[in-house]
Amino acid sequence: MKIQLSICIIFLIFLSSLCTVSSANSVEYKVQIGGDGSAVLDVTQLAESNFSYDTIQRFTTNLTILVEKAEEKCGRQMNAWVDEVSIIPQSNYVLVKYKLMWKNFSIIENTKIIVGDVFQVENFFSYLFGDGAIYFTYPHEYDFTSAMPKPDEIDYTLRTLKWLSAERFSKQNPYIVFTKSSSNMFLESVLIYAIPASLSAALLFTLLYIKRRRRMEKVIEPKFPQHIEVDNAEEKVIRTIKAAGGCLYQSQIVEQCKFSKAKTSQLLSALEKRGIVRRQKRGRDKIVVLVEKGGEKS
Repeated sequence: MKIQLSICIIFLIFLSSLCTVSSANSVEYKVQIGGDGSAVLDVTQLAESNFSYDTIQRFTTNLTILVEKAEEKCGRQMNAWVDEVSIIPQSNYVLVKYKLMWKNFSIIENTKIIVGDVFQVENFFSYLFGDGAIYFTYPHEYDFTSAMPKPDEIDYTLRTLKWLSAERFSKQNPYIVFTKSSSNMFLESVLIYAIPASLSAALLFTLLYIKRRRRMEKVIEPKFPQHIEVDNAEEKVIRTIKAAGGCLYQSQIVEQCKFSKAKTSQLLSALEKRGIVRRQKRGRDKIVVLVEKGGEKS
């Protein structure tokens, strides 16, 4: 009985070591497709416990070579870099996560995103960490249309496609198409026409408001004769002379009426021509006499 138990324990230890060895160096690729042709690649590697930081440097160098070869194959300019690296020690191995940013990863054709031509690079995944499962997720405003080769798993809720072997996937001339959903296209078309219409309406409303405001603020020009101010000034001069007993020096009229000398002289000249006043020179000044007839009229 003890012998059988010992054999079982040894067998379990053996199985556990096999699982540890098989888990080490396993890889998983997750590709997040962007609506602008870019992609975010999350690469997860279960490395052995003796993992070295030199591995990260080699990975970065290999990525640069891979992108150059992809540019030659696809005929468009690309750019990719390692954005983040996370290292999580485990019991018997190390979990390393790489986050890559890749510009112009896919092709944009009108309402479609086409993925696959970058994988035409021979031994694409050997530049990374070799074979492993690969997942593709696509934007919410797009629908999955077709894929070659056929995915091993499709999750329409999570918008995810999965192939169990990345190397087998890359060797079958992959061609994946995502098409912008009709509801999203309808919304975009509505926005295309609605936004200019709204702006035009807002502009028209603003112009009408400004025009109405200006009309309300417009100063109404007086319709009275322009000579009314002159008449009032003349009447003021006549009242001043009359209050002084019908005779007053011109300098006193200037002082009491608060007019300038020039204006007072003009007013008196006009009154004198109409026979309302008479002026007589007295030294440097003039005495102004209110004519009796003019005084009665005043």
